[in-house]
Amino acid sequence: MKSSSWITLLVSTLTSASVWALTPLLTNRQEPWDVEDNFYIAALLIAGAIAGAIAPKPLWAHYLGSFVGQLGYELIFLRVGPLVLIGAVLLLGYCALYSVGAALGGFIRKQIMKRFAPSS
Repeated sequence: MKSSSWITLLVSTLTSASVWALTPLLTNRQEPWDVEDNFYIAALLIAGAIAGAIAPKPLWAHYLGSFVGQLGYELIFLRVGPLVLIGAVLLLGYCALYSVGAALGGFIRKQIMKRFAPSS
C-alpha cells in the first residue's frame, strides 16, 4: 500500500472517531446517532470533507478509515451490548456518507489548488 493510502486511512480514522468523541461534548448524548435532527449525517459529511481536504485520495481509504475509526471508538471507549453487530452493519451505510464528504472535500481542494497554481 502506498504511503498516501496510509495517510488517508489515518486521517479518516481520526476524523471519524472524533465525531464520536465530540458528540457528548456538543450534544450531551453518548452516541451521535442518538441525537435529534440530522446531527450525525452533518457531522459525518463535515468530518469527511475535512479529511478529504487534508488527504484527497484514495477514496476507498476514506471509507475504510471511517469504518475503523467509528467502530474502533465504540469498542474502545463505549459500553457495547448485544446490538453492536447491528450497529456495525449500520456503520457500513454511514461510512458512505463520510466518503461523499471526503470526495467533496477533495474536489474543493483540487479547485482551490488549481485556482492558485502558478500559470505557465
